Amino acid sequence: MDVQKLCDTLTDRYPQWADTIRLLSFQEAAGVHPADNDGRTIYYNDRLLNYLTEDSQCFYVAQQLLHLQLNHHARGRGKSQALWKRASDAVVNSMLRQDGFQPPDNAPLLPSGAEESAEDVYGVLLAQKEREENISADKETKEELRIPDNPGKQAGKETDSHTREIDEIGMEKIIAGLSEMLEPSMQLDFDWFPGSTIRNGVLSYEFRAYPVAHAEILLDTSASVDADLLRDFVRGVKGLLRQDAVVRVGCFDTRFYGFHEIATEEDIQNLELSGSGGTDFHVAVNAFTGDAENRIIFTDGFAEMPEQRCDAIWVVYGNAVIHPVGGRVLYVRPPEEKEKHEIDFLIT
Repeated sequence: MDVQKLCDTLTDRYPQWADTIRLLSFQEAAGVHPADNDGRTIYYNDRLLNYLTEDSQCFYVAQQLLHLQLNHHARGRGKSQALWKRASDAVVNSMLRQDGFQPPDNAPLLPSGAEESAEDVYGVLLAQKEREENISADKETKEELRIPDNPGKQAGKETDSHTREIDEIGMEKIIAGLSEMLEPSMQLDFDWFPGSTIRNGVLSYEFRAYPVAHAEILLDTSASVDADLLRDFVRGVKGLLRQDAVVRVGCFDTRFYGFHEIATEEDIQNLELSGSGGTDFHVAVNAFTGDAENRIIFTDGFAEMPEQRCDAIWVVYGNAVIHPVGGRVLYVRPPEEKEKHEIDFLIT
């Protein structure tokens, strides 16, 4: 993405923005989707933006410039950052659309009944979230899903270490449940890679295929879980995919210990299971690379849920109840709570 060219285009359209642009810095950052700012610097994901047209690239740069001019970064302090981003994006996107820009299809717009201020939209979104949480809580009560009695280990709140021996949870039922939730595997994806020629002093790039991970599995190793059970889980997921499927497996507690590629039975047997102590789901959701078609988290569910959206399947053994944003949950109930090895499904 040619940042200078985009800035020149916007300056031609809005001469009054020239001074603002001159004082800003632009920095590439792979973790943003596709652009963001911290009040002084505009961060952009070059890989994602390169897939877009120049008009869409201009839109996202203009979006961030308006955020800065409206001081949205400072105005969002003390608020839920996920909701504030949606609210402020909706306001800015609406302004740009009125001025002739065409927002991308997935760009948030003003919700029905909201006035054009980020605070007002934030209030609408917050009320909507609270209604959804109340509906979900009522549904749980009706379904008599029991939350643990121990106040020191409430689902979605606890990050301290805990020990709970788990050695048999009905693996066949888990794998059967997962088989209905996994996305079909694709063999290749495509991206831009540095080429082998230089033209006019610029390194050429080539658009070519590369193999993608069909699944990335994160194992919560903070609890005392039988190592053979964890390996059986990995083996079962691998068996659901094509024989040549790429599977990456990693362990986490309050740290992520890196992915290991699993291709053979020997890889599963040699899988290093690192970790013990507390659990941090923020670490887990940020560990996914973004390339995998299927993201799976195997956990007992005892930790605070991140506010950020993560399109993952959460396999929860035990009696915790969780509400991940954007995720699907496969519950595995202990025999004393449900008929032995019965599995509950809940999509959140």
